[in-house]
Amino acid sequence: MEELRSTEILDREIQEDARKKAEKILKTADAECAEILAQVTFRIERVKAEKTAEYASRLEAVRRDSSAAIPLEKQRRLVSYVDRQVREAILDWFSSLSAEKRLALLSRHAERYRTALAGKPLVISVCGYGEKEVASLAAGLFGSGNIASVRTLSASEAERAGFSDGFYIETEDASIACRVSLEEVRDMILSDKRQELADCLLAGRLPE
Repeated sequence: MEELRSTEILDREIQEDARKKAEKILKTADAECAEILAQVTFRIERVKAEKTAEYASRLEAVRRDSSAAIPLEKQRRLVSYVDRQVREAILDWFSSLSAEKRLALLSRHAERYRTALAGKPLVISVCGYGEKEVASLAAGLFGSGNIASVRTLSASEAERAGFSDGFYIETEDASIACRVSLEEVRDMILSDKRQELADCLLAGRLPE
């Protein structure tokens, strides 16, 4: 009997010890789970805060870019409008001129090539004017003895040469070529007088 009781006591002690160990393991597991959960929660909150700050920064950047783009786009439209109005005004002015006056413009433009073409036989290709008128103009600028030939270009030939109204001067040996056209005159006017023309044309009345 004594031996049986000893065995029962030993069993109870073993069971109690096992229970305590199990409780300890469970408590440790609970603590670890709680710690892991806390870490996960912390990480989630940290990532959330980081993303919130990142998105706020991106939104602010978009707002700044949008605010900057509005006046920039307005400025581009204004420049385009002014340029278009000035170009149209020049074209209207050209259209109102007689052929004689347009030739006078071309003659003044051709004067800048006098030095480069002096003493050289010249071949002149014309579009929009009579060969005799252009030959006479060229003779006055470069000397009648230097005009080798004058010929008329078709509209398509003139377009390939880069103009629609004027003439193309080339030395007979093709070493020098000069274009004298209303397109050149227009570009020169735009280069030198764009702002002055815009001020006169628009008189301070600019689109919003």
